[in-house]
Amino acid sequence: MQWRQIKTLFILCFLVLNAYLLFMFFDKLEELDYGLAENNEASTFKEQLENEDIEISADLPEEELNESYISVNQKSFTDKEVETLNGLGNQQSEVIEGNFIVSQFEEPVTIPEGADNNLISEIVKSNILLPENYTYGTWNKEMNVLVFFQEKRGLPIYYNQNGIVVVYLNSNNEMIFYTQTMLGEAETPTEEKSLIKPIDAIQVLFDGDRLWPEDEITDVNMGFHQRIPLPSGQQVFAPTWTITVNGEEKFYVNAMENLVFSSDEMTFLTDYISYTKERLQSLKDDNEVKEYVLNHLETMPTDNRSDTE
Repeated sequence: MQWRQIKTLFILCFLVLNAYLLFMFFDKLEELDYGLAENNEASTFKEQLENEDIEISADLPEEELNESYISVNQKSFTDKEVETLNGLGNQQSEVIEGNFIVSQFEEPVTIPEGADNNLISEIVKSNILLPENYTYGTWNKEMNVLVFFQEKRGLPIYYNQNGIVVVYLNSNNEMIFYTQTMLGEAETPTEEKSLIKPIDAIQVLFDGDRLWPEDEITDVNMGFHQRIPLPSGQQVFAPTWTITVNGEEKFYVNAMENLVFSSDEMTFLTDYISYTKERLQSLKDDNEVKEYVLNHLETMPTDNRSDTE
C-alpha cells in the first residue's frame, strides 16, 4: 500500500516537471520566433533598399530615445531684452507688438566666400538677441536667406514662424537685415515615450513611395515639428525625425505616430515673407526700417500664390 502511494507521488512529480519543461520550451520557442521575425523584417527591408539601389550613408542613432510632446506659447521680449537689442552695434531695430523683431544693419555684414556652417553660425549669432537659443538650419539660395531654428530641450523646432531667425542677404551675400521671433517656456503635456527608430522612419518614407531608386539617405536628425495649433495660441510640437535625401530634400516623420509632415521650405518662406509684410504695417509709414525692408521683400521670388490668398 505504501509503495503504491510513493509510486503515485513520483508520477505526479514527473508530470509537474514535464509540464514545467514544456512551458519553458514553448516560451523559448516563442522568443526565438519573435526574434527571427524581427530580424527577418529588418533583413527584408534592407533587401528592398538594396534592390532599389537606395543607400543609407547617414549615421543612424543606435540608442533608444525617449521624448514627449511639448506645448509652447509665443514669447514677448522683456524691457531688459529690448534694451540689450538696442545696444547691439551696427543695427537699427524695431520690436513690433512686443514679439517680432526687425533689425536693419547700418553697414552690411559680409558672409565670407566658402564659409562653413560653423562660421556662418558664429557671424549671425554675434549679431542677434539671445543667440544661444537658436541653431543654424539652412541657407536657402533661391531666396538668399539664412534660417536659424529656435531650440527646445536641445532640439531644433523646424519651420515655425514664432520661433525663428531669418537673415536676408544682398547679391554680395552680405547680411542687410533680419527678423526674429521666439517661443516661451516649454511644457510637457504627456509622458515621455520610446520613439520609433530612424530605420523605421525611413521605411515609412519607402512604403509611402517618397523614396526613389538610387536615392541616398544622407542625414538623419531629431527635432520638433508643429503637431497641433490650439485656439489659445499655444502650439503642440511632436518629436520628429528629419531625413535628408540626396543632400537636399528633407522629410519629417513624427517619431511617435509614424506620420509624415509636409514642410516645403519655399512655401514656408513665401508665407513667412507675407507674414513679415503684415507685421511691418503696424510701423509708421515714414519709418526707415519699414521702408527699407518692404522694398527688399518686394523684390524677392515668390511662388504662384498671391499675398492676398
